[in-house]
This record gives sequence, structure tokens and C-alpha cells, in this order.
Amino acid sequence: MDEYLYKDYPDADEFKKLDIEQKVLRYTALYRVSYQLSKDEALQHLKSKIEKGYHSDKEQKNNKIRGIYWITSVAASVVIFFGIWYLYIRKPFFEVAVTKGQHIEYQLPDGSEVAMNADSKITFRKNNFIENREMKLEGEAFFSVKKGKKFTIVTKFADIRVLGTSFNVFVRYDSLKVSCFTGKDCVTSGDQSLIITPGESITLRYGTLIKFEDKNINSVGSWRNGEFYFENTPLSFVFKEIERQFNVNFVVTKMNKEYFTGSFTNKNLVNALDIVCIPMGLTYEIGSNSKIFISEKTP
Repeated sequence: MDEYLYKDYPDADEFKKLDIEQKVLRYTALYRVSYQLSKDEALQHLKSKIEKGYHSDKEQKNNKIRGIYWITSVAASVVIFFGIWYLYIRKPFFEVAVTKGQHIEYQLPDGSEVAMNADSKITFRKNNFIENREMKLEGEAFFSVKKGKKFTIVTKFADIRVLGTSFNVFVRYDSLKVSCFTGKDCVTSGDQSLIITPGESITLRYGTLIKFEDKNINSVGSWRNGEFYFENTPLSFVFKEIERQFNVNFVVTKMNKEYFTGSFTNKNLVNALDIVCIPMGLTYEIGSNSKIFISEKTP
């Protein structure tokens, strides 16, 4: 309000520091009364002008605060809207991922349970999963599915459909293996479709599904207890499993293609290395940054 008054006052800075009554007294000393008004009328007119300026400024300030509050509210609403849009439309899928060196057990919205091996991931629509029981799997997991609507697991090689059953699914690299423990599983790849029952497994070889009675079915899901069994398995595959279970990285020198039969646990890295390397004629050195150097023993 002071701009109405001190613009003609010789010492504007001093004038700003005065209260209203002092400003009136100072300013009236400079005020020239019009011939139509008495001095009292002019004084009253000046007071009215000051009060009007004060309330006008206050109202402008309140309007500005209300404007800022309105803009902030609108902005918050926009953020919430786009958050909901992103979660349910743009990104409708829920992901459960397990890193190297870890195992987890996860309960799905329908009550079914999934045990997930290291370096594995499942993706599904959480908000309507009970109505549409479908998920994508990368890695390895053991499923205990509650009875209900059709339950489908999608992998890069095949789809597994069940109603109520327990089974293990392994899908890594170019390999797929589905092993049934209870109930029935239907595995479909392209135009091929096979059903397996307890004790049976399905693998994919050169694009063809092959069903067989799995004599080692009890060892298939043993990874849930930290036990890993291999029969005539490429050594490179065994090393990959050790990498997943202990979160390490192998640096392997050139060697002949070898196959391993045996087992190890994920309780102790050195023990696992000894079990695999010694019978295969290999030596190892544990370096920094979780690197393990593997080489053949020299004669």
C-alpha cells in the first residue's frame, strides 16, 4: 500500500518504517486540501484511501495463496492419476525376481505357492490373477497349484497348463524340462501337446517334446533344499549352476568338453568346487570380485 503514499515523500525509506497513524500525520503535512473539501474531510478521505489500499493488498495476497493451493491440488491429482494409469494400464504386470545366491518361496493371490531357484523370475497380472491364472517364467521354479480355474505357465519354449498339481519347471538357455509330482500337466509347444502324470517328465530336444518316466524324479526338486544332482551333465552347465547358487563368476581356460555326474550343496563354495573340479582333473583359484579361475591340471 505504501506506493500510494511515499512516492511523493522525500524520504521514502524512513516513511516505510512508520505505522499508519504516523504516516497520516506525515503525509497530511504535505497534503494540499482542495477548495471543495474541508481539512477534516480531506483527512478522512486520506484514511479511507490508506485502508482501501491495505485491504486491496491483503485480498490480492489471499487470492494468490488460493491460486497456489488450487494449482498444487490440481498437480497432485494429475500425479495420482498418472500413477494409477501407469500401474494398471501402462504397467499391469507384477514381477517377482530372485537374484543369484538366493531362493525364495512366494504365495500367489489364489493361494498357490511358488518356490523359486536363484536367478529366476515370474511375471503376472496381480490385480485379476484369480480370474486369469497365467504367468511367465524365466529360470526354474517348483509350483504347488491350488485347484481352481486353468493355471498356465508361459515359457519361451512351451506353455504348461494345469488345474491342481505340483510340478517343477526348468527353462534356461536352450533347455526345457517339466517334471510332474502330483496331478496332471499338459505341455504344449507349437502344434505338439503332451500330458504327463506323477513320475514323468518332458524335455524339448531339437524342437520336439519328449515324454519319459523319470527315474530321478526325487532329485529334480531337491534344489529347494540346497542340493543339486547331475547325471552325465555338460561341465559348463554345472559351472553355471555354481555361479547362480554362490553368486560368483568363472573364468575358464580352454578345455575339452567334459560331462559331470555327481552332486553338491549350496552350503559351502570350496566344498562344491572340490567335488566338481578334483574328479574332473581341474584346479581353481578364488580371486577378487567373486571371480574363480579354472584351469586343467598340468601333468
